[in-house]
Amino acid sequence: MRGMRPVADWLVIPGLEEITIEGFKESFRRIVELKEKAGLQAILDNPPDLRKRAELYATKYRNGALGWASNIWHRSEAGTAVVERDEDLRKEHKLLMLRVLEHILVQGPLIKVDGILGKPGTKAALRCRLYCDPQFPDIAYRWAQLAFPGDPSKEPEVELFCIPHYLGNPINPETGDMLKVLRFPNHNYTIVTCSSYQGEVKKGFLSHWILHVYKAGGTGEHAALREFTVKRKDGAEKRIVLCIWGLTGSGKSTHGLYIWEKENAEVYVKKFGINPLDYVKDQELKNDDIVAVFEDRVIGSERGSWTKTENVTPKQVAIWKAAMSPRALHENTEFDENGNPSLAGRLFQYFGMFNRNARSVFFLEDTGYFKGDVESSGPLNMAVFLSPGYFTDYAWVKIADPAFAAKVLADGRTVGHPAQSREAVGVIFSTRYCKPFTMGIPSTKHVLRFYELLKKRIEKGDPIEVYQFNTTGRIVAKYTWTKVKLGDEEIEMPQPLFEVKEDGFRAPVGGTSPTIEETELFILQAARGAVEYEPHPIWGDKVLVPVKVEGIDERRLRELMPTSYLSMNEMKRLLKAQIKLSKYYLDRQCPGLPPEIYNAMDF
Repeated sequence: MRGMRPVADWLVIPGLEEITIEGFKESFRRIVELKEKAGLQAILDNPPDLRKRAELYATKYRNGALGWASNIWHRSEAGTAVVERDEDLRKEHKLLMLRVLEHILVQGPLIKVDGILGKPGTKAALRCRLYCDPQFPDIAYRWAQLAFPGDPSKEPEVELFCIPHYLGNPINPETGDMLKVLRFPNHNYTIVTCSSYQGEVKKGFLSHWILHVYKAGGTGEHAALREFTVKRKDGAEKRIVLCIWGLTGSGKSTHGLYIWEKENAEVYVKKFGINPLDYVKDQELKNDDIVAVFEDRVIGSERGSWTKTENVTPKQVAIWKAAMSPRALHENTEFDENGNPSLAGRLFQYFGMFNRNARSVFFLEDTGYFKGDVESSGPLNMAVFLSPGYFTDYAWVKIADPAFAAKVLADGRTVGHPAQSREAVGVIFSTRYCKPFTMGIPSTKHVLRFYELLKKRIEKGDPIEVYQFNTTGRIVAKYTWTKVKLGDEEIEMPQPLFEVKEDGFRAPVGGTSPTIEETELFILQAARGAVEYEPHPIWGDKVLVPVKVEGIDERRLRELMPTSYLSMNEMKRLLKAQIKLSKYYLDRQCPGLPPEIYNAMDF
């Protein structure tokens, strides 16, 4: 036809074989340029009406809050691939990249949102830019409330393309699951498809941030940050800078956002004869998810919080206040008979099971204990690893050996929870509690950097106090010995027995667990220096077991000790199996650890 340009001039998407990692971004720029030259709007640049767009299909709770549904209710690493160089691009990766470009070309203007992760003006700050399919404005809006405001005129350091549609997705060649997410750490961008779960965007950006923090001299950790001033047993005051590590569903937000207040202090007085408010003041919440740990400070990644809220009660004062705020932005969150948000977990279902992963984006200010700064007032001085187990774990122990502490971090041992994945069950190893979100730099380097920090602080005479808690596990669950294959080797492993509850959730049979209040009382008394310890019966002085905690009677303390239920021979057999399993996963997830860390638990 007269006036038609040659077809080649209109080609903005390369053929499947020609797609490269950097070429994807170049093709995206060409698509934007082509649309704009044709007089079409290609980008909605930080639209001021983003909330109104998202409200169009939100649940509008009676208290003024908004809520949305996601098509997937948890984030699973099985659908994610990390590609560091063009030589590693597989046909499946290229096919998904091609489909995303094709969709962007056809779709209306993408929503663009600029934000910053890490406190602006610090070495932790990272400029981020989200391009989101316009049919999902709530994803863009909610992420904008989590990040610090960005400058649209400045070039981003990291980009994320969120196209939540099904695009005929190929199978992930590494896992056999559907490929949904592609991450390119060395090219500073991520592609998200097929999932409208807010976590895909949030964790996608934070994965890049963890790498950024390492390059800036720190280590990015899957941990919450809170502070308080405590009156110690000797009468002195000490400012506690506390980080709490844990995988989703282990209680990280529960304890990372915990506050002692009048509303719950009565519980402590009644149960333990102790009022925490007699010993604590100036409590601050800084961050509940991922932080940057530097030698001299800890810096939070976000100004808001995206927190698992199912089964939260008014006793968890800070989370409850923020989640019940009219400013909260909910995901898969129920409503009650009055049309207000409900955190009971009795109505919504996912694959026939009652919801176990309701989430809320809320402002830290709405907790009542955020003073506007996500940076700590001093260096880290108290670290808690939430490593729940079913067999040999005490409720709480203090780790005196830095190599042992580094081993606990490297293991990232936890127990399965539906918030991790629909299939999650039993004991899980996710190195650094952060395996799905670590890329570009091996987890081993992060562990070694943290190990060096622990040793340096000991040498300075100002050690970081390190603890391991058994929160959502059991002391001691019923189990059977079962033959399992670890690679080519068949060995016997303990397997917990589970029962299906009325809500469809599989729970371990038997055992006891510390309550939230018991664990928080231990944190308080440990910070005060009001806990007496003895060496672990097997690991000796490397690990210290509490034998006296002010406020917890001796009978209850014995109930929280596995040695009250297990013979020493059985305890050793169980620990040997755990160490064997641990090393199997370390070889795959955190290889190359020095012997003093790798073998720290051997006996």
